[in-house]
Amino acid sequence: MTKSCLSAVVLACAIPHLSAAAAAPAGDHSVHAETGTTRQEAPSPSTARAKPVAEIDAHMRKEVLNELARALESQYAVPDTAKKLAEAVRAKQASNAYKKIAVAPAFARALTDDLYAVAHDKHLRVGFSFAPLPQGPPGPPSQEFLNQMRKLNGAIPKVEILDGNVGYMRVNGVPPVETAGSAVAAAFAFLHNTDALIIDNRGNGGGDPKTVAVYVSYLSEGKPFVVNTFHWRAGNRVEEFKTTDLGNLAYGVHKPVFVLTSPATFSGGEELTYDLQVLKRALVIGEVTGGGANPGGPVPLGHQFFVNMPGGQAVNPVTGTSWEGVGVKPDVPVSAAAALSTAHALAIDRLMMESSDPMARSMLKAVAMKLQTITDAESGSASRLANAEIVGTYVLESGAGPTLTILEKDGRLMEHIDGIPDVALTLLNGNRYKLEGLPDGAIASFRTNDGKTELLREAPFGPPTIREKQPGS
Repeated sequence: MTKSCLSAVVLACAIPHLSAAAAAPAGDHSVHAETGTTRQEAPSPSTARAKPVAEIDAHMRKEVLNELARALESQYAVPDTAKKLAEAVRAKQASNAYKKIAVAPAFARALTDDLYAVAHDKHLRVGFSFAPLPQGPPGPPSQEFLNQMRKLNGAIPKVEILDGNVGYMRVNGVPPVETAGSAVAAAFAFLHNTDALIIDNRGNGGGDPKTVAVYVSYLSEGKPFVVNTFHWRAGNRVEEFKTTDLGNLAYGVHKPVFVLTSPATFSGGEELTYDLQVLKRALVIGEVTGGGANPGGPVPLGHQFFVNMPGGQAVNPVTGTSWEGVGVKPDVPVSAAAALSTAHALAIDRLMMESSDPMARSMLKAVAMKLQTITDAESGSASRLANAEIVGTYVLESGAGPTLTILEKDGRLMEHIDGIPDVALTLLNGNRYKLEGLPDGAIASFRTNDGKTELLREAPFGPPTIREKQPGS
């Protein structure tokens, strides 16, 4: 869980590709590994203008290694592993393993790699700050930091309603709840009346477990319950994270939910996935996640180095364990790239199974056909239908609407509707055709299904519709 970073590294928690070794924090907003309190101190103007220090010498390396070994031995979450980590650092020091490293970021990376070889803990990493680290006891986050975090919009860059009234929410992190809560509430309010929900966690690098509990609150009902716990080594303290009863504001427990994952899904992103999977509230689709569960915070090592120190272990109240080191395994394993289309198709299939209304089922069937024809076309698996198989008269499968005829003129397919000029069809790929002269999104697709030829008509506005070719036409 990434309540673990200096402010720039907090952003790295939500944006995994930012390197902790090279981050230049402006302050500290994290859960301190020992006290569990938050700290935020902005550097003074003179500090901000300090000349970057990147070169290191033997004396600096020695002091950093001594402090790192002491910190690991006394603070790392698992005492047995803590002892092995400290021994490994001291052995490296005794053998002068780092004597040729003269640049601070490279030293931080080497230490991180060597610590990982012992603990296999992806939260345990050494960083270097080009600006002097803030001093003093933990304090509240600055207003500047909170404003910066609010600009992330709760790390929710995209919310939309997909075909078939399926909600979609991209979640790239779980920032501190005091900055993310309003954005999460707005996203769920927008998607409240959808029939199914897809939460895209493929780029969710983590953040605040309290924000994770907010998400679970929207996807549950009734009395508050414990979502996750942190078992801190210091003081043998247990910290609980609970849901909130949101009443009618909640998305509820009945509509299907799907969570998308990738190897970049990490820490708090994994917790959100894991919690919903364990609660049987969501189907997880994609790839195995990164495997980082141990919470912690930054510990200064001197000379502008710090270690992100996991000082506790996440323990799920249902399973009694976590995803540490193993990741969250998807219920439906597919490539991360295919996760969204797979989830959308599964959502439509689920809604079709649950619907008894012919019109609703026909609309959902049209969405399913659209998704399938796109997948077949992009994969190259579609068997191309000849023009002779396509030409004919088509009527709506369900509901009222104009009869549509597909003609062939000079080797080109044309769409004809009485009273409207004919429109040429230009092949895109597979059995999908663009309707020339109409707005983007006007598409006609064809397939054979149970011995019948079907035409899917997509429009840039409004749901897709299916028409069946009439016998003898």
